[in-house]
Amino acid sequence: MHAIRCAALWLCLVQRVVASDPPVTAIAFAPDGESVVVGSQSGLAIFNWPELELKRSVDISLANIHDVEFAPDGKRLAVAGGDPAVSGRVHVMAWPSCELLAAMGDHVDCVMKVAWRSDETLATAGLDREIVIWNVQRIAVVRRLVGHSRGVTALSFGGFTGNVLSGGLDNSLRVWDGESGQVVRTFNNHTGPIQGLAVRPNADGLSMVATISDDSTVRLWQPTIGRMVRFVKLDSVPLAMGWFGRGSWLAIGCADGHVRVVDPETASVVLDVVVFAERACSLAVHPTDDIIVVGNQQGRVQRVALNDMLLEL
Repeated sequence: MHAIRCAALWLCLVQRVVASDPPVTAIAFAPDGESVVVGSQSGLAIFNWPELELKRSVDISLANIHDVEFAPDGKRLAVAGGDPAVSGRVHVMAWPSCELLAAMGDHVDCVMKVAWRSDETLATAGLDREIVIWNVQRIAVVRRLVGHSRGVTALSFGGFTGNVLSGGLDNSLRVWDGESGQVVRTFNNHTGPIQGLAVRPNADGLSMVATISDDSTVRLWQPTIGRMVRFVKLDSVPLAMGWFGRGSWLAIGCADGHVRVVDPETASVVLDVVVFAERACSLAVHPTDDIIVVGNQQGRVQRVALNDMLLEL
């Protein structure tokens, strides 16, 4: 097992940029890795990389942005949000012009997560407890996945054909057949609401999925065979996560302002970096470099270079 390395002098590791006053709730790198899209209650902002200088603010009518995700072709951006207990919507925008191409609703509470299956298929997950699969070209509902007893806060298409993964405030992780809309498996190992899930990239053999929860754990699953394989208990509640591109490490943003790096093979924390004095609400990993950008509850985004530290592990 690796020893935990702790970096307390974060000023030498990060670059601070003031983005907006509300919490940064969503971050995504553009596919070319040269821009960072940041979402909050203030709207949508685009920063250059790696300087993190504000390039532009995007005029968008969508309130309370919770997620931003690029389509596989890198030419479209889905932005999710809505008005609590009123409506949930997703705007699909052309990239990099940010021209509005489609506005999709059909949720009666905020959309918390979106996931692209292909350039034409998009899934949305809301606090109304529903998952909706869309044909983006026709702006039409293809299927509804209903079964969570509370809001759905985590979503992904699995690294295996036809399945949808979801996690919710009901503490459950579910695997759905995307064609029939039926639940294939339900996992109830978490003892608190699930706040995120991510499929491990470039994994050999069986697909691996990571989930984070208010129970302060990161859990690793192999949903195709229906089992949790390992977990790690953190010293703070995890709020956001992202896999490094090779799937070697998992970066976790936590409520105490730390970023912790987890080894998925040993389920151990191998690196602990103090980034903020406040909650680290959102996180994204650069598509080609082991560098991350983290957003906090005071509207700041910071760049965290972990390259040298990870090479030493």
